[in-house]
Amino acid sequence: MSARGAAGARPASMRAACAPVIAAAVRSHPDVITAGADGQALFGPVICADPRRYVEAGIAETNLVAMAAGLARTGWRPVVGAMAPFLIRRAYEQLRLDVSLPGLPIVLLGVGGGLSYGPLGPTHHAVDDIALMSALPRMDIYCPADATDAAHVLRACLPPGRPAYIRLTAREDPPVIDPGEPGDVRAVRTLRAGRDALVLATGRCVAEALAAAEHCAGAGLDVAVAAVTCLRPFPVEQVHKLARDYPLVVTAEEAAGPGGLGDRVATAVGGPPARVTRLCVDNRYPPVGTHEELLAFYGVDRSAITSALTRTLIRKGDHEDPV
Repeated sequence: MSARGAAGARPASMRAACAPVIAAAVRSHPDVITAGADGQALFGPVICADPRRYVEAGIAETNLVAMAAGLARTGWRPVVGAMAPFLIRRAYEQLRLDVSLPGLPIVLLGVGGGLSYGPLGPTHHAVDDIALMSALPRMDIYCPADATDAAHVLRACLPPGRPAYIRLTAREDPPVIDPGEPGDVRAVRTLRAGRDALVLATGRCVAEALAAAEHCAGAGLDVAVAAVTCLRPFPVEQVHKLARDYPLVVTAEEAAGPGGLGDRVATAVGGPPARVTRLCVDNRYPPVGTHEELLAFYGVDRSAITSALTRTLIRKGDHEDPV
């Protein structure tokens, strides 16, 4: 699989990539309906084509989720979109009792997951969304790597058959997935081969990991990079099989640790704790800054990944055999 998307591809928006996928699902499936909290950017094509298939809740996320649950109970299959920090935190009780508990077929699109709303400050950051959604039984969780990946995940989840949360960024992201060969979004996809170490990354950190691997190559270190988009159901056996070939595994995620990629990989890999180095958002409120500045603040950017790799591998010297 290509590690850099289509040749010459530019950064692209996940929202823009998902909008036509949603519109196509509405056209093809008469029981798919959309609902949003100020969701014109995401559901614009649906609103223009058939406004009866879109319900605007305004900035009232609790009502939005409760309404979607009611629609699902009457035979509709809702696709819901809102800003991630407000969709998850404000409506958490409704997500738990109205969606997760009965296992209703609702796809939830959280825009601005992680730190991508950086300049808007802590009110708009959603680094705890994965942890919160991981606490809900029956909820599938996806963290796409780029716009191509986001559209592919959404196609795999439509029409809704079970609860699913898809984290979308708010900005344009570097392309890392080949549109012509996106692979299985529920599987681990190796984007760069290597022998000395393995980086398992999710979301925007996939692009950061690829950049770090290229930098390490200049120091003579051969680092593999794999994208993990599906956090639940987690591909435990595949991760275990892949990781056993490497003396060092680094995980990188733009999310708080509990229930995230690092936790899941450490459980899947087993063995000595030193084999897995986890890079994630720690327990601090961030300053206001750009997306890139906040990735660096939390130590989950390309520089931090490079440091984690070189610090461990160079200290080991002649690389040890896999455990």
